[in-house]
Parts: sequence; C-alpha cells; structure tokens
Amino acid sequence: MTSSGSMLLPVLDALHSGDFDGCTLAAGADPAHSTELPSLLRVTGQVLAFLPCVDRYAPYPPWWQILAGPAVVTAVAALTMAALPLWKQRAAHCVRLDRIPAGAEVAARVQELAAGRVTQVPRLFVVPGAATRSAAVFGTNGSPRLVLDGGLVASHATDPKTFDAVVLHELAHVANRDLTVTYGTVALWRTFIVVVIAPYLVWLGWERSLGIAGGHDRTPTSLIVRALALPAVTTAMMYFARADVLRSRELYADLTAHRWKAPLEHVWAAMPATVEHPRGPWSVTALLDRLRTHPRWEIRRDALDDPAPLFAVSAMLMFLTGVMAMLMGFDLSDYTSAHPAVLTGWLSEGIAAVPAAVATAATTATLWRATIRAAALGRRSPTGLRAGAWLGLGLIAGSLLSGQTTGDLWLPRRMWVLVLVLAAAVAFTCWTCQCARLATASWPGRTLRLPLALCLTVGWLLLAAWFGWWDNNAAQYAVGFWYDSAGMSQAIVHWFPGVGTVHPAAISVMAETVPALRIAAFRPLMPAATVAAWMTPLALWFAGTAGPGPGWLRPLGAAAGGGTTTDPTTARRWRVPGARRVTVSALIGGAVTVLGVAGVQVWLHTLHAGPGQRGGMYAFSYAIWSLWAITVGTAVAAATAAASARFRLLTALVAAGISALLGLAGTTVLISVDGCVQPLDVLNSSCAWRPAWQQLQPGNTFSLIAHSALLMAPVAAAVITAAAVLVRLARRAVRGSRTAPAPRPRVDLPRTETGDRLAGSAVLVVGVSVLAIVAVLTAGDARADLTPAGRTTAASEAAFQQTSGLPVLPASSQLRWQQVHAWYRLGGRYLLEHAINDADSMVTQLRSAMRNKQLYITPALMTGMRPVCQDIRNVASWEPSGYFQVPDPTAEKSWHQYGVTAGNGSQDCMRAVDEKDVKAFESSIIELLTARTNALDASNRVKAIINDPSDPVFNGRPTQPPQPL
Repeated sequence: MTSSGSMLLPVLDALHSGDFDGCTLAAGADPAHSTELPSLLRVTGQVLAFLPCVDRYAPYPPWWQILAGPAVVTAVAALTMAALPLWKQRAAHCVRLDRIPAGAEVAARVQELAAGRVTQVPRLFVVPGAATRSAAVFGTNGSPRLVLDGGLVASHATDPKTFDAVVLHELAHVANRDLTVTYGTVALWRTFIVVVIAPYLVWLGWERSLGIAGGHDRTPTSLIVRALALPAVTTAMMYFARADVLRSRELYADLTAHRWKAPLEHVWAAMPATVEHPRGPWSVTALLDRLRTHPRWEIRRDALDDPAPLFAVSAMLMFLTGVMAMLMGFDLSDYTSAHPAVLTGWLSEGIAAVPAAVATAATTATLWRATIRAAALGRRSPTGLRAGAWLGLGLIAGSLLSGQTTGDLWLPRRMWVLVLVLAAAVAFTCWTCQCARLATASWPGRTLRLPLALCLTVGWLLLAAWFGWWDNNAAQYAVGFWYDSAGMSQAIVHWFPGVGTVHPAAISVMAETVPALRIAAFRPLMPAATVAAWMTPLALWFAGTAGPGPGWLRPLGAAAGGGTTTDPTTARRWRVPGARRVTVSALIGGAVTVLGVAGVQVWLHTLHAGPGQRGGMYAFSYAIWSLWAITVGTAVAAATAAASARFRLLTALVAAGISALLGLAGTTVLISVDGCVQPLDVLNSSCAWRPAWQQLQPGNTFSLIAHSALLMAPVAAAVITAAAVLVRLARRAVRGSRTAPAPRPRVDLPRTETGDRLAGSAVLVVGVSVLAIVAVLTAGDARADLTPAGRTTAASEAAFQQTSGLPVLPASSQLRWQQVHAWYRLGGRYLLEHAINDADSMVTQLRSAMRNKQLYITPALMTGMRPVCQDIRNVASWEPSGYFQVPDPTAEKSWHQYGVTAGNGSQDCMRAVDEKDVKAFESSIIELLTARTNALDASNRVKAIINDPSDPVFNGRPTQPPQPL
C-alpha cells in the first residue's frame, strides 16, 4: 500500500512539467547528484529561497494525486476480492453439487460433518472433470464456498475416510475464519503486480530510454539499480508474505481437523515417505519451503505431534519484517517530501509510527507465542538475540535498498552507523522476550492478554521513537551529514547568555556531543518511550503471583500443546527475582549522581569566577557536567543490577531508570540551593531557593538536562547489559567451560500482604512522578514540535549555514555555467539590474548637485535621495536569505558584500535624511557608492561566465524572484 504511493510520485513528477532542475541549479546544487550530501546542504541551507522557487516553477503534485495510489490499490483489491469467488464458481469451471447424481447424499454428509463444528455451512460446488481427491474452500468468512473435485465426490462411497478427512480440513478453514485474510492477501498481491509494479517498470524503462537516446541521462548507476531492485524486492516480500499466510492456515486447519478426529493419517499414508524426497543444502530446502504455498506433507505430519513450526521464531520472517518496515517508512516519508512545508515534529513521528506498528505487531506476536509455549512446556525460552540479529539485518538491507543511508553512493559514508540499527533491533527483541518471560512468570491473571497488550503498546512506542530518530536524523549522519565543528563551537559559545569562559577543549567536546544529544532527546515521543522502556517491566515486576505459579498456567491442567505435560518446575525456574538488587542498585546510582554533581560544584567553585563571569559557557558547562554526573550514576546503577543472571536487561533498565529519576531530583535540588553551601557555590554567592529550571532556563538548558537524563537511562542499561554478557562469555571461554555452572540453591521468601502493598505504593509513586515529568517535558516541547518545517526563519537558516556549512560544489565549467545561468534567469538578473539602476539613479542625483567638482548637500538633495535609498534597501534585503547565493564563489563574494554594504548604507541614508544629519548622509553615500562597485563586479562576473550576449536570458523583462517564505 505504501509502495504504491511512493512509486507513483516519480511518475507524477514527470507528468507535472516544470523547472525543478532550474531551482536546484540556481541553489548551486547538481540535479544529477541531488541526493548526495553537498547538493542536499546547498538546497537545505537555502530553503527560504528554494521552496518558493519550486512552488512557482515546478509545483508539487496535489495531495489527492499523491494519495491516489493507495486509494486505487485499495479499491481494485476490494473489487478483486469480491470477484475471486465469482470467478472460481463460474459455470464453465464448476456446477452446484445438488445438480449432479448423488449430490444430495454428498451434501448431507457435508452437513453432518459441519454440524456443531462451523456456524455456517459453505455453499457446495463440484468440478465434475477433476479426477483428484481434493477440495478447496474460498470466499469470505461471512460467505464461504466449498468446491469438491469429482474424484473426491466419488470417494464418498468408495473411500469415506479420505472424503471425511479432506472435507473436515476444509471446514477447519471456515471454523478458523481465515478465508477473508487469505483471499484479501491474494487479491492485494495480484492488484499490486498489475496496478503498481507493471506500470512502474514500463515508465522506468521509457524514461531511461528517452534519457539515453537524448544523451542527457546523467543518473548514477547506483540509483538506476535501486530503482530496478525496489519493485523486485517489494514483489518478493509480498510473495513470501502471501506464501506464509497460506502455509500457516494449512497447518492450523490440520490441527483443528485433528482435534475433530479427522482421519488425516489415512490420507497422508498414501503420500511419498520422507526418504523419497530429494534432500539438498539446508538453505535451499528452507528457501523452497518458504516458496511453497502448502507445507510439505512431512511437515504437516510432524505438526500434529508437535506444532513447533507454528511457534518457531523464523529468521526469514524477522528479516522480511525488517526490510518491509524500513521500506515502508521510507515510502511514507516520500509522501511528505512533495510538501515539506507541512512537516512538523509530530507529523514525522506519526509517519514513523506506521512501520513501527507493523514491525512491533509481527515481532512481538512471534516472540510472545514462542515464550508462552516454552513456559507451558517447561522448555527454554527464546532470548531474542537471534531474532534481533535477523531483524536488524533486514532493517539494514531495507535502508541500503532504499538509498536512505547512501544517497547516490553504493554504500554509506559512515558504515559503522549501521551497527546502531543492529544494536537497536537486538535490544528491542531481547526486551520483548524478557518482558514476555517476566509476564509468564509473574502475572497473576488467568490470561496474558493485558500484559501482551501493554508490551505491544510500549513496543510500538519504542520503535516509533526509534524510527523517528533514525529516519529524520541518524540516517542523514550515515550519508555523511554532520555539523561543522567550528560553526557549532561558535554556536555553543553563545548558547547561554552572559559572560563566562571554559577551556577551549571543553567547548570542542560539547560541540561534538551536545548536538547529538539534543537531536535524539528532543524527539516528540522520546521522553515517553525512554520512560516506558523501564516502567513496563517495573509494573510487570510487581504484578505479583497469587498461589503456586503464574495464574495463567493453572487453567492449562496437566497437558499443554500436543499432549506434552507441563513441567511443574517451570514457574519456579522463571520466578521473578527479588526487588532488593534493583532497589539497592538504584540507590547506589542516585548517590553516585549526587556526589558527582557535588564534585562538579566543588571543581567549578575552585575556578573562582567573579559575579560577572558566571554566565555564558561557565553556566552552560555547569549544566553539561551535571548531566554527565547523572549519566555516570545511571551507568553505575545499571552495572550493579546487570550482575543478575536472570532478567539481566530488565533489571538494568529498571535500576537505571529509577537512578536517573533520583539523580535528576538530586541535581535539581543541588542547583536550586546553589549558594547556600560556600564550597559548592557556582552560580550564586547568597543562599536562597532559586529553582534550577529558572536558573538554567536560557537556551532551554534545563530541559536539555531532563530530556537527556531520561534518554541516557535505557541507553546506558542496554550498553552495560551487552558488556556484562560479553564479559560473562569471555570468562567462560577463559575457563574453558561450555556449560553454565549449576545454579546455587536459593529460598524464595514468601510474599506478604504488607510487602505487596508497599511495593505497589512504591510503583505508584514512581509512576506518578514519571508521568508528571514526561507530561511537563512534552508540553514544553509542544510548540516546537507542532511548528511546520516550512516556517523557517532567516535566523534559523543562518544558524543552519553556520553549523552545517554551505559547501561550494566542485563543478565543471559546463555545470557552473548551468548553475549561474539558472540563478540569473530565475531572479538574479532582476536583482542585479535593480541594484545597478538604483545606484545609477543615485549617481545621477549626486552629479546634479555637483558644483565645481564639489558636492553640495542640500535638503532638496537629501529628500530626493530617500526613495532611492529605500529602493536600494529593498534590493539588499534579498541577500543573504531572500534569494539564492550566487553559485560562483567570486560573484557571490561581491554580491554578498553588496548586500552587507548596501543594507547598512541605505539604512544610514534614510536615518540621516529623517534626522537631517548632513555628515551622516555623506558617510552613507560613500557606503552606497562602494556597494555600487560590488554590484557591478558581481554582474560582470556573471555575464563573463554566461559569455553569450545573444543568450535569451538577457532579453525581455527580468523575472522577479519568488517571495521568500
């Protein structure tokens, strides 16, 4: 569905003829390499001029056309689904069962088999010419149809066991209500191939052919390969998804029919034995099994004894889920790329939430089913490492295939960033598995629906926040984007108002780390996600277990799944460890944080900053060092808790989360009473309660501390847990032991009502505190998160140019000519000619006031000059953000100097006229004459590059640039 709209966009762009390339060239970028970092920076750094240019010369397709792709696919798929039953029961293919001899007797037997098993008996058809003993059920859950082959109808009298087994299997599909999802999947598959893939490939081939024939196709090979690979991979994913749905429904139908005592073994006995099937490499066999829409008979036989295939955590499923989720997020981002001015922080999070929901549903359902089955059968539960590795590899493959992290290149410039994708996927699957284990071990209810719903919701929140950060920030870093170190250092210096200095090395470190923290921590969903990551296991932790073992296991009785008896020691083996380790670890982490912040205060106090030197970088570094103290305390808490062998990740998460809260609270108190303890004085010299959020309000500094502290808790817990696991594995390897040591005997202390009440109260207090913090932080960021990206200001654009740079592309003479020509044609000529004409008008008036080679400044001259100065100011206002910078560095230097000089001189001129200040007027005239020289230099340089007086760009009236945003 999402791919349909994304694949439609380039077709719509081609149909909307415009001069998009002209705007790209005027910005100083290269249309043939528009997705490479230098071109992206040229466009993004001049967005105030680029978006109006595109709106005028190459307007984006309207929303209804962009959404037409998914709408058409949905409508055609619905029509296809409605037509499939009609096609299958067409008169040329089959007839109604009651129209053949003995049809009534066969129908009666079907009615007998369906009685008490299905709520609605299917309408019956027969294919008289088919000699096979087969049947198929089709239609929808509300209107099922069953078609029998002629051979099966004949076997009703000669082989009733085969007839009953086949019919009961088909009736099981009706009972399982899998018809709608099955034929909906089939209809969507066929619609996508016909409506989306085929037209897209035809258009792509036509466009490439025209480009090659015209000799102007400069598209990089990597983009062409991705354009061809994208529909192929999307088609393959849909095929595998369709085949998986069809295979799974067959196994479930077999289990249902087996429960109805259907003689399935009688039918399968006639099938070839397992040894008669050719055997190949495991990978080939597995691939062939994935391509089949029906499982092999051997698998179906084995599934009756042990339905493990239905609960297995498939590597291919995890991989395809990752690829699909990443491609889906990239496709959805294409939707808003056509209208970037409407994009807000919350809208980008909403876009990221869609692939997050799909990935969470598939992953969580698979892992929870496997974990619950392992708990019921007393077997080892999945850890999530293998599933996370395959999920992460799928996400990486999807990112590379879409070009999200590569641009025009084959591979990302920063390959190591992809490790973050793999780490995030493993962390998510391990968190999911351990939450499932925790719920199965502690949940007292008779079902696990509530904890499953909780983990699904929180898992979706976690992945939505991660996808939002990755799609909008981290992927660009992999492409090669990052802030200019010198520019960011300069911005950091002016972050906090006032006067105060620190060591230059500290500024350099903060210039590298603070932007990364700010980008991640201030994502709209990040505060809620980081808190929910440890609040969820905390809630499950203290859910309690009433009686001997989890409540959901007791209704299972003595048997669970295929007759395998439940291990009575399962509940004890998975029993939740006590809360002492978590509590002690959190308290240790909080104490380390408080001591760390106090140490920072002592250190900064020794610098002896005077009362007038306690602002600026001095105050900002105070806040950042306090944040690192909180992070260290959080890491200590996580490391102490991760020593536990059971629920290692969740233990570390809860301890780190509580420690971060305690540390943030302690830091807030210490900063608020700054000045009350003389050795700890940093910002104040007198004792008073000065709330930390007010003292560190400038630059949103306190909010940065709070956001970052919440973010670093789960990050530190995940890193510490991974390190603890690696250390444990290394110690095992050194000892040469491949088996875990025997567990030490322990005694589980009985839980008392008082203890449960205290634990519940503690969780309630922590939960309310966390919700209050998250609500305050989210509400404080709401204004910025709801501001469309299109509301860029000249100040924010200038800040972007300062911190990110605006590189000049190394270009051939032909490309430079195209860039300067586009700049001149789309508005540069208008500005240059107006600048020169206004200057000439000024010179004319000045010459009229000359007497004996001396200028006589009179009130009449000053009054007549004011409109000219106003016009010069209007022209100068287009520089630097009203229109594109000149793509040629030499011409840009002169034009920029004109903008600065003419802007200052015109303001001075008007002020001098209004105040009747002759000397100031004379000084302003000198500035404006200097600006005139700059304008002439820029104009001459541009004309020299174009170097063709007969070029149409010099003819007719000049085009005024589009008004900036």
